[in-house]
Amino acid sequence: MKGKRSSLLLSAAVPILFLFYIFTPARPVQFISLFLILLILGSKAYSEYLCRRLRLVRRDRELRSFRYEWTDVELWVENSGRLPAFLLVAEDTSGGIAVFRDIKCLCTLSGRSRQLFRWEAYGSYRGVFALGPASLRGSDPLGLFPFTLTFNDAEAGARFFVYPAMAFVSVKTPGGIPLGNLITADPFNEDLTRPRSLREYSPGDESRRINWKASAKIPGPLLVNEYESSLSYPLVLFLNVDPVEYAPKNRGLYIERVIEAAAAFCLMAARERQVLGLILHDAAWGQEDEAINSETISPAAFTLIPILERLAALKPFDTKPFDTRAAGNGTRSSGLRLSARHLLEKGKILPFGTRLIYIGPALDEKDYHALEILKKRHFSLEYYIIDEKNLRENLPAGCGRKSVPMYQIKESGYEIL
Repeated sequence: MKGKRSSLLLSAAVPILFLFYIFTPARPVQFISLFLILLILGSKAYSEYLCRRLRLVRRDRELRSFRYEWTDVELWVENSGRLPAFLLVAEDTSGGIAVFRDIKCLCTLSGRSRQLFRWEAYGSYRGVFALGPASLRGSDPLGLFPFTLTFNDAEAGARFFVYPAMAFVSVKTPGGIPLGNLITADPFNEDLTRPRSLREYSPGDESRRINWKASAKIPGPLLVNEYESSLSYPLVLFLNVDPVEYAPKNRGLYIERVIEAAAAFCLMAARERQVLGLILHDAAWGQEDEAINSETISPAAFTLIPILERLAALKPFDTKPFDTRAAGNGTRSSGLRLSARHLLEKGKILPFGTRLIYIGPALDEKDYHALEILKKRHFSLEYYIIDEKNLRENLPAGCGRKSVPMYQIKESGYEIL
């Protein structure tokens, strides 16, 4: 970007000095005119050279932090040319992130060098923020031709994920169900994705278990693969963030709190190395005009980061069906809440032994009765609700504490329960 002074020097000053040089007989005037012309043109060439050799490169394309934490955002100010660049001003755009100080840096770079530019970001709100564009201001050594370089490309742009606030939850597994994979001695439960060792072929072994590559390299009998024997007991979170099913009072506070509770369960599963999955229920589920009615992350290994990113990007109030179902409290003609219908539908495809955790507002008695059918599929079903103080009043008739575990989520604080 060029300023008005640059255009004025090139369009007016240089032609006038050139006329003085041609039509003035005095040698000193000609010398001064020629010197100024060369000085202006040399400064212009210097400025154009720097514009082609300077750039800003982000050190991290994606940044992640939890809410209420400080994070360093770093960029490299690089000069790939041989000429030095004096008094450069590097500036970044926060994209809505809270900043402790001005996100500017003043530096001078020699030829073929670079300098680190760092500023601190504070995750005051959960979300996904786009950092950039970054800009670089400088000029030639005389300051005649200032320039501003704006970097909108992929090298200068980044995404900043602010996860829900850090919270802690520690609950025992119900009914003796272990966390993660349970090692067993029964070869029928072998996990074909977890090879353990090789052994010699024995009569009766299946041909598909033969490791042909290893058998070809080692002379002797055929070698057969052996696998770890284990049973998988995944943890699946059903997160209800449908605003219609929450009470109007403190609706935003409660929704944000259940999102923090879901993140706490994810961190607990990661500590225990448990397979993790997520079923998200929002106001878009069940609407025919929506292209994507719901989002499900199937239980598998290494799903912690995708789930936390999805929770960071969650915007529960940005929904169109909010007013249309407000009067019905999120119910359909069947009498069940949409969240209960969604949970029943997804429960049909969950694997054996799943520990299914419901996180959200309290359901109705008929919803609890309808969800009891999931226990026939050998699931472990638990409820973590936020907007009811007397939990025992919400239990279905004839259900005890052991059969329907229900817990109250605290409205604030580091501990969820």
